[in-house]
Amino acid sequence: MHRRDIKLFCVFSAIGTVAILPLLVLPAMVGVLVDESAISESFAGWSASVNFFGGALVAIAMALRMHSLDLRKVATIALALAAAADLASALAVTQLIAFLCVRFLAGVGGGAAYTAAVAAFARYDQVERGYGLFVTLQFIVSGLGLYVLPIYSPHLGTFGMFGMIAAMDLVALLLARHLPGPAVVALRRAERGSEIRVLLSAATLFALLGFGVFEAANTAQFTYIERLGVRVGFLDEQIGTMLLIASLVGIPGAFSIVFIGDRFGRTGPLVLGIGIAIGGLLLLTFFSSIFTLYLLGGSMLGFSWAYCLPYIQGLTAALDPNGSAVAAAASASTIGGAVGPALAALVVGDGEYRSVMLLAIVLFLVALMSLWQSSRVLHRRQLEYGDATSHP
Repeated sequence: MHRRDIKLFCVFSAIGTVAILPLLVLPAMVGVLVDESAISESFAGWSASVNFFGGALVAIAMALRMHSLDLRKVATIALALAAAADLASALAVTQLIAFLCVRFLAGVGGGAAYTAAVAAFARYDQVERGYGLFVTLQFIVSGLGLYVLPIYSPHLGTFGMFGMIAAMDLVALLLARHLPGPAVVALRRAERGSEIRVLLSAATLFALLGFGVFEAANTAQFTYIERLGVRVGFLDEQIGTMLLIASLVGIPGAFSIVFIGDRFGRTGPLVLGIGIAIGGLLLLTFFSSIFTLYLLGGSMLGFSWAYCLPYIQGLTAALDPNGSAVAAAASASTIGGAVGPALAALVVGDGEYRSVMLLAIVLFLVALMSLWQSSRVLHRRQLEYGDATSHP
């Protein structure tokens, strides 16, 4: 990669990471809401779903207009909205309906900023490597947040937690000026059509389904993995350590893509990554009472999430360099992120965390089949048009 591209990728990564901060620290955020605000575990899960649903709606709206959007202006307005809504969340946490409304608005702002950031990557070459940097930063921030919040939650409280998130929104707002403006006019390949044509292609539909279900699987287990440790009886410091390590082991998984790129294709690495996630879920399902295996299971999930994301995002970027498929994928993944906690809330019952882990296994298998099919369709299309630079 050129040095200028690396700098821009770092800026895009910072903006996108801040935009999805509520997802990156989700289990710790649920813990703070339950312990410091006396709301139920189920309501905490629903509040996360409402937040992600707001992001999903704005992302799909952006996907339909991506070829004419100014990403810089979109991100600037979106981050200002997110900062205001996150700060309002701290004040409305005791008023449940108002709290859900401001979490929805925070999701709209964060979702728009995230979509603008991931779409910006698609306008450059070496996109897998760019997304590798992006996911690396996500897991660094996630690890730090998941370590700090459980330990210092009695001191921070809900006001301190949401105040910190709002402050990060404002930092990202200052960086938004580095995002590209209106989309490029010329498409890179003759077969690229309008946004609708791209979004309705078989390769895109399979990719959107796979990405959405993949995120649903991850957020389902991620929402209650901290609560699983509490139920078993681990200390707060042990749970915080597990969450920190689980995020940190994702860093080499994501950063390796910066060097590897797509030289091994996408299907093989995705089979490997999702297989590791399923192995981690099996450990959490049957051996979570042993701290070493609880730690190992969480670490396997963290590595898998970070390792798979650049390949999935690279697959969607290959579908349209102007970013409409990437924006739709952001919506699909956000919908998946919203559905995951909701599905987990439905099966968790009175601490039935094993059911959540088994649900995640099924979702991972569905995601793998969909992504594999998308990659096959895309590869056939590339061969048909004489572009075999990417492998399935």
